[in-house]
Amino acid sequence: MKNYSEYPDFIARFYDIIYEKVRTGVDNDFFVNKASRCKGKILELGVGTGRLYLDALKKGADIYGIDVSPSMIKVLHQKMNPAERYRVWVQDAVRLETDMRFDLIIAPFRMFSHVIEIEDQLMLLNRVEEHLNPGGQFIFDLFIPNLRLLQEGINQFRDFEGEYEKGKKLHRIVSAKSDLLHQITHVEMTLGWDEGGEEVTKTWHFNMRFFFRYEIEHLIHRSNLELIKIFGDYSEGELGPDSNDFIVLCGKGTT
Repeated sequence: MKNYSEYPDFIARFYDIIYEKVRTGVDNDFFVNKASRCKGKILELGVGTGRLYLDALKKGADIYGIDVSPSMIKVLHQKMNPAERYRVWVQDAVRLETDMRFDLIIAPFRMFSHVIEIEDQLMLLNRVEEHLNPGGQFIFDLFIPNLRLLQEGINQFRDFEGEYEKGKKLHRIVSAKSDLLHQITHVEMTLGWDEGGEEVTKTWHFNMRFFFRYEIEHLIHRSNLELIKIFGDYSEGELGPDSNDFIVLCGKGTT
């Protein structure tokens, strides 16, 4: 069983700078509001560098987080009050194990797409169910496959260009090619930045699974969770032809 890739140090180093530009404003309000309104304990799977987590914590949420990548947790710890660092730790969500139980578990920014094998997907869903209190909820999101983009792929697309420090340039180039039969997208992500008067370039290769609506429904029905609703956007609108994301809301029964 192979789960999702660990983020390398160079990705973790520049993660906040890049995603402040390419992701902020898309899903922040949705997940942070869900967390801040929850009266009990919350767990974020794939907490990363705390893009959403830190806002929820500042708003008084009793939130914890795990991530499979030590590099990402290291960056997050550096941004946290040392007294609060116990709240986040390195762990594989597929093998989630903690004595705590939660009223809400979230897996934002397509974390679930990094879990490639069906056996691992079901294991993750069932581990989530085991760690929810009765009546608790699990919310995760996935991108809706763009069939044209899957077929054509992405070739050397420069999606970020800026500075990571004053006068020090940073850029990112992304390529992607999809295996339609196995529903896996092979991604190549290259970062280039100024370091000591020279340009450094490093590349990361990883895979992501893409899912279709009824596949998601059947997967959840095979698990111990109950499917409540699949929304089509972060405003909890209905799925429709203009939807870009699946926002999946699951629950644990009260009995």
